[in-house]
Amino acid sequence: MFKRYVFVLIILLFIGCSRTMLVSVPPAVDLEPYGNIGLISFSTENAEGQLDEMATQRFLQVITQFQRGAQLIELGTLDEVLNKVNRPSLDQEAVRAIGQYFDVKGVFVGKVSISDVKPQVSIGALVKSMGISASFTISMTSRLYLTSSGATSWTESVRWKDSLANLSLSDNALPSFNVRDQNETYQSLIEEMVYELTRDFRPTQRRVKKPKY
Repeated sequence: MFKRYVFVLIILLFIGCSRTMLVSVPPAVDLEPYGNIGLISFSTENAEGQLDEMATQRFLQVITQFQRGAQLIELGTLDEVLNKVNRPSLDQEAVRAIGQYFDVKGVFVGKVSISDVKPQVSIGALVKSMGISASFTISMTSRLYLTSSGATSWTESVRWKDSLANLSLSDNALPSFNVRDQNETYQSLIEEMVYELTRDFRPTQRRVKKPKY
């Protein structure tokens, strides 16, 4: 009897799906009209290693993969760029100066921020279990400026919470302890976060009803 119900359910799902179709939806933002676009290297806060370079290259890879008409030019770090245009900070005047100096119509700026690792304790019902984790928060932001005006044309941010170590204690089981490599964890998260950050520049698929003829 159960198998019969499962079979009927599968048939109904198949019939329901057959009335719809997947269509490709263009990216929400088309970068081709911008022409040359500068890319300032992602900066990092409370992070060590090559995370800034990794985030920059991953961002560049995704954009050029899904925006064939985009022409991105790597400009260097924010400090290097500001020194070249002789500006103390990234304000509207600096953005306009960057456009003139590098001959770009837009400029991407991004940042990766990682919080300090903090312990978190969770206690189960009737104090029969306990979990301890070393948690942190990582966020990534990016902004596209128009160099003609210094105004923001696009911006997006992603914020995730994760842990580097977990300890589980329970009356009914042996203690469980898990530790992750810090650098590998950060690198893996940046890969995923850049992909999420750039969703407006990627085509998507949407299921719609099939037209009736």
